[in-house]
Amino acid sequence: MSEPKNTRDQIERIEEAYEYMLAYAAQGRADEGAGPDGAHIRTFLKQFHVALTHIQKFNGNTGKGKDDLKGFLSALNKDAETVSSVIKILLNQKNISSEMIDNANGLIFVRSYLTSLFFLDKAVLKKP
Repeated sequence: MSEPKNTRDQIERIEEAYEYMLAYAAQGRADEGAGPDGAHIRTFLKQFHVALTHIQKFNGNTGKGKDDLKGFLSALNKDAETVSSVIKILLNQKNISSEMIDNANGLIFVRSYLTSLFFLDKAVLKKP
């Protein structure tokens, strides 16, 4: 599998996890076990983290403008490290409430990371 294709697949996994996080945050759960899908938040946080780790390995090997990407990828990886820490903090909680996820979703570096991923997908990994 090519590096851009694999990276695009990982971005899709993060998008899926983030969509679940948004829905979970909106549910107002005090207890993650409440309701049929409560415990799934951990599954999606783990999915987000695994995909984030894979994307950190992307070195800009798209066949074009690799040197132009160095600064961008450096900033992306810095945000990834911080987002990774947030996910680990959440996973180490005994209970993950909707409010915790809502606050995590609102963190500026989480939004920065996601927006950077969308840019990477559309501007750098775009299909030839």
